[in-house]
Amino acid sequence: MPRPAIAVMAVAAILLAAGAARAAGATDDGTTRCRSEAHRGLTAACETALETRPHDPELHALLGEAYFASGFYGEGLQSLHAAIDASGGDADYRYRFAGFAALINEFTKATDELERVVAARPRDVRAWALLAVCYRFMKDDARALHAGRRAAELGDAAEAYALAARYATGDGLARDAREGQRWLRRAANRGYVAAMQDLADLYATGRPGIPPDPARQHYWEDALRQATN
Repeated sequence: MPRPAIAVMAVAAILLAAGAARAAGATDDGTTRCRSEAHRGLTAACETALETRPHDPELHALLGEAYFASGFYGEGLQSLHAAIDASGGDADYRYRFAGFAALINEFTKATDELERVVAARPRDVRAWALLAVCYRFMKDDARALHAGRRAAELGDAAEAYALAARYATGDGLARDAREGQRWLRRAANRGYVAAMQDLADLYATGRPGIPPDPARQHYWEDALRQATN
């Protein structure tokens, strides 16, 4: 099954989900070996550990990662979902499942779990950001806009930049140069390089209702140089 051309921020979120290690049992020999082999796409150590600890959610999750690493995506999702069940619906395991589901275009499955995550943890910026990306691939613009705005409000720089672009172009929102500028600044202040460049350009030439501002132009040019050197 082909993988989607997911945006950089989404890939980062998914890889973060894949690499998330649970503290419980992390030093146990069975779990340690399972984790080591899972990263290489080997399932035997995880399967052996699960024989003695069949209700350990981390072992199920690691087995799922091992399946994904070896290309068995269906089995991987089954194991990752078993981790959710074994954990009693823990939000971290739901997020982890969603990240892998998104990697193989299973966006409906991903959003189902992510909606549960944000219901339980409404300030989970990672979940909101990944939810926005999934809804974009599903062409559900209203939900993508809602999730993206929540992620931006909670501090996600990529979603703040995306929101700025919407205000600039009128994509799903009324055009508003000043509101777009506000979201650009929020993205830039969090180190988003493209936003720094856009602000430098904005203040160099100005826009309707926003006059050129050489001082701010130079500020963001300097910030951009520092961020890219």
